Amino acid sequence: MKAIKLVFAMLLSCSFTFACAKPVSELEKLTKDLSVWFQSADKSNLSYWQYTLKENLHYLQAASNVFGGGDLVYRYNAKACVISIPHRFFDTHTYKIGQQVFNSHCQLMLSNTHHRHSDSLDKQSMDYSKRRDTLHNSAILAFQALHKDAKIIQLHGFNQSKRRSDEGKQADFIISQGKKGNVIKQQLTLCLSKISRNSYFYPELIRELGGTKNILHTLEIKPFSFIHIEISKPMRERLIKEQHTMSQFSECINQVI
Repeated sequence: MKAIKLVFAMLLSCSFTFACAKPVSELEKLTKDLSVWFQSADKSNLSYWQYTLKENLHYLQAASNVFGGGDLVYRYNAKACVISIPHRFFDTHTYKIGQQVFNSHCQLMLSNTHHRHSDSLDKQSMDYSKRRDTLHNSAILAFQALHKDAKIIQLHGFNQSKRRSDEGKQADFIISQGKKGNVIKQQLTLCLSKISRNSYFYPELIRELGGTKNILHTLEIKPFSFIHIEISKPMRERLIKEQHTMSQFSECINQVI
């Protein structure tokens, strides 16, 4: 009976004093700060990121590797979509490719500033596809709260020689929305097949994918809004060398955002 009374007293204490409230995470704090920052007319530095304005582009640039560092570029006059480059140093050319798509279409671009194998100041990985508390994730959550239909286009590279299946060894583009998807991945793959017939969507057409455990799948983003694009190295090289191929790729992205 005493134990029951003690539990009841604790519940009452939680109800009236909020003593048992769930602590606010670093991700939630940063998401709230970024929500205010996006809507602010007079933008400024944010925590560990320095603010600059260049040619109508608003930059937040990491001053350290706290929270994994990270850069953000934001503008107003474009589609409400996000270009995400989580491995700009490891996946060669993905930053240049993403930058061109951003310049043509989207309001927001996010990228890492530290190699994914660099030292971390906390226990979390520096790999942006695995790390929870980042400018990258918070910006996506804050941006989608303001633009509920915003799509997130995340660009990755992969090595064809490390794939086991015949499709994987030949693939130039692999499109995924996670374990499940909708018509978007089919539309995008069909468009990209005009650049390379070796274009597949996961998991129906190909079973190999590098991003099945991406941290974004665990966050509260809108279903089917995350579009993960893996690009082979030969195709990445084509995209930065051949402007007409880059224009085709960019237009395919435009059709699904």
